[in-house]
Amino acid sequence: MSDTDKVYPTGLTEAEAQEIHRHLIQGTQIFGMIAAFAHLLSYIYSPWLK
Repeated sequence: MSDTDKVYPTGLTEAEAQEIHRHLIQGTQIFGMIAAFAHLLSYIYSPWLK
């Protein structure tokens, strides 16, 4: 039952693993942009380093 298309131990194919990885990286980038924007807004409205 050895399938060379699977990436073990997850059982995903190479294409599926790359798709999940791409979405994970995209989600992390979007979260980072939102966090940076939120920090910028909080700095503008209450400058804590001035």
